Amino acid sequence: MSRSRPKNKNTESDPSSICITKMSHILYLSGFVDFLGVSMIMPLVLPQARELGASPTLAGAIGSVYGGLQLFSSPIIGKWSDTVSRQFSLVVCLLMSGLGYASLGIYSSLAVLFVGRLVLGCFKHSQTITKAFLADVLPKESLTGALGSFNSFSSIGFILGPIIGGHLAETRGGFTLVAFVAGAIFVCNAVLVWWAIPTNFSASHHHSSSKMIKEDSSTSLKKLGSDEIDFSFSKMVKSFREFDWIELWDLFLIKFLAGFSVIIFRTNFTMVLKLKFDASPKTLGYLTSYSGVVATLSGFILGKVTQKYKSNAKLFLHVTVLQVITLMCLTWSSSLHLLLIFLMPLSLVTCISRVSSTTLTISRCGDSAVGSIMGLSQSVMSIARMIAPFIAGLAQEFSIDGASYISILAAAFSVILMLFRPQCPQVRKEKLS
Repeated sequence: MSRSRPKNKNTESDPSSICITKMSHILYLSGFVDFLGVSMIMPLVLPQARELGASPTLAGAIGSVYGGLQLFSSPIIGKWSDTVSRQFSLVVCLLMSGLGYASLGIYSSLAVLFVGRLVLGCFKHSQTITKAFLADVLPKESLTGALGSFNSFSSIGFILGPIIGGHLAETRGGFTLVAFVAGAIFVCNAVLVWWAIPTNFSASHHHSSSKMIKEDSSTSLKKLGSDEIDFSFSKMVKSFREFDWIELWDLFLIKFLAGFSVIIFRTNFTMVLKLKFDASPKTLGYLTSYSGVVATLSGFILGKVTQKYKSNAKLFLHVTVLQVITLMCLTWSSSLHLLLIFLMPLSLVTCISRVSSTTLTISRCGDSAVGSIMGLSQSVMSIARMIAPFIAGLAQEFSIDGASYISILAAAFSVILMLFRPQCPQVRKEKLS
């Protein structure tokens, strides 16, 4: 008589665990492919608009259209993704994004370029949906590490994409070929997600976690950081009401000016390279990839730099001063070789500035109010990302370096505010009392 073996609970859970791990790796690959396709064509859009006859202001407006639509489509896509399965919403967004990118190369026309940006503004939310997908299937204790791995894989795609796009842009077909290849990459990504992830698995995990999503919005798209614009008008209004303007207006303005300075500079960077140095698409690709590599390596230096400062306010001040100097050097650089040198400290400054400004916010307002203040900052910076291309284009009507001068002035005003209104709580009490 055969004896039945006792069931092992760990053994029973292994298949599910293996399936979750496999699906996480598929989503990492999807993030890599996503950024690969985006970064192939992203540095070439504004130069292409100018080649089609757009004025600097019109080219900036085309860039702002994407950001404006992302502001309002983000919460709609987020709610829709919470209702249907993550797999289905991700596949739809990837297919529509592929259509949007491919349409940019269908016909050499500003109208077609504008329509393509409209489609992308409405549906390019694949990164946020993928992160929400990870939040659905992974336990909370594993989510932070998984999102870190996802960002790392995506960053590799962002480094490789501009180089590939730059080389393709210099072949026969140029921008049209890059647009079609980028669109094809997104379609392949959609096929990967649809074919490699079991539909039943996706649906069961999504519906089993739907109650948790309603009770705790930490798995909602609105709570997951991404490179796509995250915005909620109602939350912005609520944050404005809860904000202690009398005590914290200077901190908020300082952070906004420092952040806007980098945004408007980077928004117009490829256009400046094209007009000022007659940079080829290949050169634009290599410089964009170089910035991505430096930004990634800056993360490893970040810890050592912050450890040497006891005061986050002092660190933020010094970093912003360095930001002003670096932007001035980049603006007045007379060769691409000098640009390569000064891009390195700018990437380091941007990385340190994000961390130091966040820790400074916590020290100024305390843990209880930091959520509303960070939410307000995120909402306003989303608006800044929307208007930055238009302002940059408008400034370029007067000078090629117009947007760069605005970025320098914004960072300089941030420094001046910090000198007259110290942000360190201890020094602030002594000077303002």
